[in-house]
Amino acid sequence: MPAKGLIMKDSPRDCFAVTPPGLEAICFQELVGLGLCPQEPVKGGVGFTSGGVRDIYLANLWLRSANRILVRLGSLTARDFPTLFQRLVRLPWGRYIKPGTACDVRAASQRSRLSHTGRIVEVCREAISTALGSSVVGAGPAQMVLLRISGDHVVISIDSSGEHLHRRGYRQARSAAPLRENLAAAALLACGYDGSMPLVDMMTGSGTFVIEAGLIAANRPPGTRRDFSFMRWPKYREHLWRQLLIAAKEGERCCGHAAIYGVDTNPRAILAARANLERADLGPAVEINEGKLQELVPPGDCGLLIGNPPYGARLGGSTDLRLFYRDIEHLCGGAFARWKCALLCPETVAVQMKKLHIKPLLGFSHGGIRVFLYIKEPGESP
Repeated sequence: MPAKGLIMKDSPRDCFAVTPPGLEAICFQELVGLGLCPQEPVKGGVGFTSGGVRDIYLANLWLRSANRILVRLGSLTARDFPTLFQRLVRLPWGRYIKPGTACDVRAASQRSRLSHTGRIVEVCREAISTALGSSVVGAGPAQMVLLRISGDHVVISIDSSGEHLHRRGYRQARSAAPLRENLAAAALLACGYDGSMPLVDMMTGSGTFVIEAGLIAANRPPGTRRDFSFMRWPKYREHLWRQLLIAAKEGERCCGHAAIYGVDTNPRAILAARANLERADLGPAVEINEGKLQELVPPGDCGLLIGNPPYGARLGGSTDLRLFYRDIEHLCGGAFARWKCALLCPETVAVQMKKLHIKPLLGFSHGGIRVFLYIKEPGESP
C-alpha cells in the first residue's frame, strides 16, 4: 500500500512535454498527430497520457517543437524534510535509475515551508541512494530528476530525453546567432508547411530552416540521430526502439515533395549550412547557394518564403539595417507577392516594414530577445 499522502502509478502513464513558452499549441497538435492524448496546454508545455514506454519513445523520436519529455514518477504531500524523505524513498526509483547511476537532481519551490532548494536536492539524493542501495554519485551521463513544490504538494518527474530535443545531432557548424532547431520547426509548422509547396529561406545562415523543412517534407522524425536518457533505464526495450525507427524509415517520403532552397551572402555561412545538411543526410532534397535576397526569383507560382532577418541586438552591433529591411519589404511585396511570407523578428523590426500587411502568429524568446513570427498571406502586397 502506498504511504498516506503518496500517489504512485503502476506504469509510466503521466507525461509532460516541455516547450519554450509560446509553442504549447504547436506541440499540442503534434501530440494529436502522434495519436497520443494531450491535455489542455499550460504555460511551458503540454501534459499527455502515455500508454507505456512506447509512447514515451515515440514522443522523443517525433516531437519537433518540444524541449524534453518528462515522466511523472509520483506526487506526494510533505510539510517537513523528514516526511519528504520518508515519502520520496518509497517511490519506484528502480524503474528508471540503475544502482550507481549519477543523478542530476533539480528543485523548484514556491509558497512552501520546504523553501531551501539545496536541502530539497540533498534529501532527494539521499532518498534515491537509500531506495537503490547505492550512491547516486557515479560516472557517465546523469539521470535528471525534477522536483516541483507548491505549498505542501510535491511533484517528482524523471527526464526521458537527456539533452534538449532541439539538439538533433546535425548542427555542428554554426553561423552568427543560430536559431534553435525546435523554434525553426515550430515556425514552419505554424505556417502550415508540409513539403507540398516550394520553400525559400532568404537568409539561410547555418541552414536550420531549410534542414528542418527537409525533415518535415521527408516525413522524417528529428530524433533518429541521437541518444536519449530512456536508453539508460533498467528496462529499456531496445527492440521496441528499433521497431519505431524501422516504421519511421518505412514512412519516409524519399521524393515527391516540393523544392527547398536556401540562399545567403556569406560564403562561410554557406559552407556551414552545407556541412549541416550533409550530416542531416538530406542529400539533393535541399539546395543551398550563395546569393543576394534582392535577386531572388520565385521557383513557382506559390510557396513559402521565410527568413530570420538580422537585428542589431541579436548580432551585437549597431549597424543601420533600415535599407536591408526595405529590401525585404520589396521582395515580399514584389516578386514574392503571390507567396506566403514569414519573418521571424522582434516587433521593432516588423514596424519598420510598414508597407507589408503582416500579422504576428507566434511569439517566443530567441537568444533572450522577444521575437514573433510575422506572416504575410499570398496576394497581400503594398
